[in-house]
Amino acid sequence: MKKQITLVAVCLMIIAGIATGCKKETGKDAPLKAKIVGRWQVAKVETTVTGSAMVPYPGVAGDFFEFRGDENDQMEFNYGSKRELGTYVVFGIESINLSFSGKLFNGVINTLTDNKLEFTATSNGVTPAETRKFFLTR
Repeated sequence: MKKQITLVAVCLMIIAGIATGCKKETGKDAPLKAKIVGRWQVAKVETTVTGSAMVPYPGVAGDFFEFRGDENDQMEFNYGSKRELGTYVVFGIESINLSFSGKLFNGVINTLTDNKLEFTATSNGVTPAETRKFFLTR
C-alpha cells in the first residue's frame, strides 16, 4: 500500500512539473522577435537626411508594417507611396536591423508594448545618412 501511494505521488509530481515547466512565453518574458511579429499601423514616420530638416509623414488608413515570423524574417510595409518587401533581424534587447530598397538600416527600439512600437533606424553605408523614426501602433 505504501508503495502505491509513493508511486501515485511521484506521478503527480512529474505531471505537475511538466504542466508548469512548459508555458508559452508571453508579455514581457517573450523574446524580442515574438513581441514585434505581426501587423502594425503606421501612426507617423519622421525622416531626416543629414543636412536637411526633418520631414514628418502622418500615417493614414491603409499604412502598415508587417513583421513576419517565418524563417526568412520577411517584412512588408506600406506607407506613403512606398510598398515594399524587405527583411529584418532583431537581436539583444533593443536592436533591430532592416533591409529594404537596397539599403541597410541599423535601429534601436525606443518603446515596445503590446500596442506601441517606436524605433529609430539609420542608414548604413549611404551618404548622406538617412534616419527614420517609426511610430507604430496595433
